[in-house]
Amino acid sequence: MSIDMDLVNSALVTQRSASDAATAQAANAANAKKTTLDQGDFLTLMITQLKNQDPFKPLDPTQYVGQLAQFSSVSGLADMNKNISALTSSLRGNQVLDGAGLIGRTIIAQGKNVYLPEGGSGAQGLIDVPGGTSAVQMVVKDSSGATVRTLSLDSSQGQHAFSWDGTTDSGAAAKAGNYQIEAVAKVGDKNVSLPTSVATRVASVALDPSTGGLVLDTETLGDVNMTAVERVL
Repeated sequence: MSIDMDLVNSALVTQRSASDAATAQAANAANAKKTTLDQGDFLTLMITQLKNQDPFKPLDPTQYVGQLAQFSSVSGLADMNKNISALTSSLRGNQVLDGAGLIGRTIIAQGKNVYLPEGGSGAQGLIDVPGGTSAVQMVVKDSSGATVRTLSLDSSQGQHAFSWDGTTDSGAAAKAGNYQIEAVAKVGDKNVSLPTSVATRVASVALDPSTGGLVLDTETLGDVNMTAVERVL
């Protein structure tokens, strides 16, 4: 009795296909929760392809080496990003701790709002005088906009400090409350409003969630970025 080789080959193919299907199902079940491939998975795929390549059309191994090198580079960059993120979080924490040392301190930052406490000594700050200025006046106004005090300041070019002793033009002590500082310079034949920087006390510190920078919560100027602080007194 002769053996029909076509039937044998067909049976072997069927058996091998069923075995391969079972192996694939087991692998799928094991990797059901995996959504990404790691370097080990890549090597497994590469070795499998090399084992099952057509001997008459062998695959180019240099392509796999190049792909493996790229995969390693990407994996290394991902690890580096994780380390940088961890370092950034640590630095932010240190930044808050360092900024905590400013709580209760007085800083100078751009603004015009000041607060005169009961029996307080007034306010202080800075102005930048442009070249060609012949006169500079500082005006202190109360919360209603009424002028309380007018002072003449140094008109020479450059940055100058100013102070208000908390008294009115009549020499009487001004009432406790909120005030605004305005500076006007006579430059040529024009009156120019100058930006002012005033002293204020730091109440608390925090991190800006959008930039990661340190933000100081002040008593009269509100939130002030650390980068905007001109002086710490």
